[in-house]
Amino acid sequence: MLLVGLVCVGLVVMLSQLRLRLPMQVARDWVPALYLLQAYWLCGLFFTHPMRAVEDRLLQLDQRLFALTRLAPLVRRAPRALLELLELAYLCAYPFIPATLGLLYAAGLRAEADRFWVAVLVASFGCYGILPWLHTRPPRSIEPAGPIDQRSLALRRLNMAVLDRVSVQVNTLPSGHAATALAAALVVGELLPGLLPVLVAGALAIALATVIGRYHYAVDTILGLAVGIVGWWVSGVLVP
Repeated sequence: MLLVGLVCVGLVVMLSQLRLRLPMQVARDWVPALYLLQAYWLCGLFFTHPMRAVEDRLLQLDQRLFALTRLAPLVRRAPRALLELLELAYLCAYPFIPATLGLLYAAGLRAEADRFWVAVLVASFGCYGILPWLHTRPPRSIEPAGPIDQRSLALRRLNMAVLDRVSVQVNTLPSGHAATALAAALVVGELLPGLLPVLVAGALAIALATVIGRYHYAVDTILGLAVGIVGWWVSGVLVP
């Protein structure tokens, strides 16, 4: 997977040097989205059996975090609208990447698509490339129903339905959701400073939703945010 990631990032850089007519240039700008999807689905092929000791350790860390921050009681008492917004944030992790690239287009910064994709692909493959060595299941699959499951949220049911159809049903550690969202937010926010607070807030909302909704362990999400920052930094070095 790491090799696939390096090849895909290399293709993005090499394709950026080609002189193409406008329709082909636009197509080239969006093709890396297929690399992102293919890498996600391919990573599931490496999963053989869960590493239960690792899963237990991750669950213990989450339990300590929830106890320390009293998140469980907060989720039980939180306004339904707030929890629905968090579930919406998680659902928006999928369109967040094309939407942020679309912002560059709208601002007349299509030439920055290469840097955008380098950041996003470095971040995503940095997460997916770990899967061959760390086989874990998402916490929602192995722990009893938590406070958020007891709230009967409409958007949570929608998220579960989407995951049943498009997810590889394994956990990526670090979290690809957190990494790609933050990488995209930082690149576009750097180019469009007025949007930086909104984009980063959106990425952090996605990250928070992954933990509250038990789609990822807290460690996944924290490391994912770090990988997202690395992806943004690497893009500035490779595509200044």
